[in-house]
Amino acid sequence: ILADMDKPTMEDDIRRHVGDTGRTKLVCRTGRPTEPTDLDLMSLDSARSVVVLSPQGDDPDAHVIKTLLALAKRSGDHPPVVAAIASTANMAAARLAGGPDVHLVDSDDTASRLIVQSSRQSGMSVVCMDLLNFDDGEIYLRSDPDLTGMAYGDALPAYQTATVIGLRGSSGVMLNPPMDTVISAGDEVIVIAHDDSLIHLADGMPEAREEAILSVEHTGPAPERTLVLNWNGRGRQIVRYLDGYVAPGSVLDIASDHPDAATGFEGLRNLTVNVKECDTADRYALESLGLGVYQHVIVLSDDRFPAGHADTRTLMTLLQLRDMQTSLGERYSIVSEMHDENNRSLAEVTEADDIVISDTVIGLLLAQLAENQHLAEVFDYLFDSRGSEIYPRPAGQYVRPGAPVSFASVIESARRRGETAIGYRLAERVNEAPHFGVVLNPDKSRPLRLGPGDSVIVLAER
Repeated sequence: ILADMDKPTMEDDIRRHVGDTGRTKLVCRTGRPTEPTDLDLMSLDSARSVVVLSPQGDDPDAHVIKTLLALAKRSGDHPPVVAAIASTANMAAARLAGGPDVHLVDSDDTASRLIVQSSRQSGMSVVCMDLLNFDDGEIYLRSDPDLTGMAYGDALPAYQTATVIGLRGSSGVMLNPPMDTVISAGDEVIVIAHDDSLIHLADGMPEAREEAILSVEHTGPAPERTLVLNWNGRGRQIVRYLDGYVAPGSVLDIASDHPDAATGFEGLRNLTVNVKECDTADRYALESLGLGVYQHVIVLSDDRFPAGHADTRTLMTLLQLRDMQTSLGERYSIVSEMHDENNRSLAEVTEADDIVISDTVIGLLLAQLAENQHLAEVFDYLFDSRGSEIYPRPAGQYVRPGAPVSFASVIESARRRGETAIGYRLAERVNEAPHFGVVLNPDKSRPLRLGPGDSVIVLAER
């Protein structure tokens, strides 16, 4: 770790926030990452990858771009570089500075996409966090000659303790491709597994229970109303991504007293946008919005305040929304954006459907790409509105509620709809950390019962 900080300060900070690092040895160096001579302290020639973090403070992208230039200026080869850029507007300059060997993560874009997807699919952020962290299910690319010539749909139950989600071939990554797609000799299978060592072909394909499988058609999207509370610099990006998801005739109301929340919504196809002056920390102002008419509420972090203060205001708003839902008997999904992971446990008291911690998501994504840059294509596909995406859908559309089934039956039911089942979510555990009821990559033969309120998590087209 190279930073323009005192070495003992860095070590104390890591010890306080990270704790025991097990077999990983951490070495801290004091220096400026923007100086090529200071980079020589890092033995870059022996590193497997380099991660460039966005510093706190004003104009963090300038620091990242200067660091990329310093890395490019060094003589000799250096390992692949992964860097985070805070503002989409600076991506082109960062690409020029870093060159072809640098993979850039657009923090604003990634967070905006996750907020929008989470607002429409309750539990989406939890699923993404489970895929990004290194505790449970991770994504792996695997070449398996035994699957060559097999149709993708037939290969879905091929692994007992891994879940097939897509293919990577000469034309790139495709998640949930058409079920009749033939796996070619050069294709890699994309799977979710708890560990690389656990990816083995099953001795035999588990059988699905035909009598438990249902085929209930998923209805297409209807016009809907969404409310955004508060505003920040990525708000317009969020509006434009939301416009790509909703049905024509949908309405988006923005309630904020932020001075930048009233302009920049030209060219939308499906959304009608209205801006309302509102102090979102005021209970009476919130009640005057008539929240019962909305299906979705998005609470953004107000960028006029420091991160800690903004999180506190978000928590106050979430508490008010929860109390209003309880007292008025209303129901709408709530997704909120926060900065500090430590505030997640406090926010759980508000029973919000999803809480997106932007910095945590970007940090985990950088860590994944530092381990395997090929995963960049997979995560780009997941966060894109085109192609298949993650959807938690009612379990009753796939299998008979309460019937004892194996996950193999769920996979088969989803396959017949052109979807890839990757897990499920139990309604009775949605408030239990750390997984909030989400189970990814379950054992295919272990029996389970999915009730009326439970969900099947699938990769599917809208």
